[in-house]
Amino acid sequence: MNEGQFRFAFFTPAYEATVAFYRDGLELQVFETWDRNPEDRGTIFQAAAGLIEVMTLPSGGAGDLWDARPPQGAFMVIEVMEIEARYRRAVEKGLSISQELKDQSWGHRSFCVRDPNGLTLYFFQEMDRAVTSLTDTTSSCNAGSERWSS
Repeated sequence: MNEGQFRFAFFTPAYEATVAFYRDGLELQVFETWDRNPEDRGTIFQAAAGLIEVMTLPSGGAGDLWDARPPQGAFMVIEVMEIEARYRRAVEKGLSISQELKDQSWGHRSFCVRDPNGLTLYFFQEMDRAVTSLTDTTSSCNAGSERWSS
């Protein structure tokens, strides 16, 4: 049964910097984008099985239906298949690392970054999967052949 799609959507006054962070910094694939006018722009990114929708905050606010405040008390959790490689690229790109790569007591190997709006993104891999893929990831890196592409 198809349940549709899941999106985490938010408005940002730092639209260009936020889009660059997700597109260039995290190398997330752009799913859709629109630019109807300076007050109506948005970009949707593919993130694991969900989508992240970033919209420019109109000068008049987000209207009565939407909350225009920056995300507060929320964070995104994104499962990845090669956590070490993802972490290495985040460091190489100079992203704001709020938690270095570490093993969690609940079975995740994870790290956190902050986007330009202060929103935390928690990247993780199940430790049993991380351990089995570590050898493949390391050998690819040593060969200099591993690169992220969108």
